[in-house]
Amino acid sequence: MTINESNARLTYWAGVALGPAAWAANLQGVYAITHLACEKAKWGGIALSTLLVLGALAGAVISARAIRRRAGIEWSDTAGGGPRAFLAWLGVGTGVLFALVIADQLLAALVISPCLR
Repeated sequence: MTINESNARLTYWAGVALGPAAWAANLQGVYAITHLACEKAKWGGIALSTLLVLGALAGAVISARAIRRRAGIEWSDTAGGGPRAFLAWLGVGTGVLFALVIADQLLAALVISPCLR
């Protein structure tokens, strides 16, 4: 396996890995700064969530580009093009799904006051 082939395989995993990682970072980050949200402005959580939504969508875009780049090669690949295409499509789906989950949590943070106890 060459270095280019190894890097190409990592692009298929980008959406699968970046979406859940962005969601986990968002969840832990928002929990960590919740006690500050009541004392100060809540823009820190909004900025964190917005950046991580973009991170999750970046993983989906990277996986989508991997699919598009190798679209014609997948069907003639005897080394298992089907599983890699499935993994890339799974990466696109999970990237978009976790971006929507982070956006949903962001909307909840905007609507509900953090000072409610």
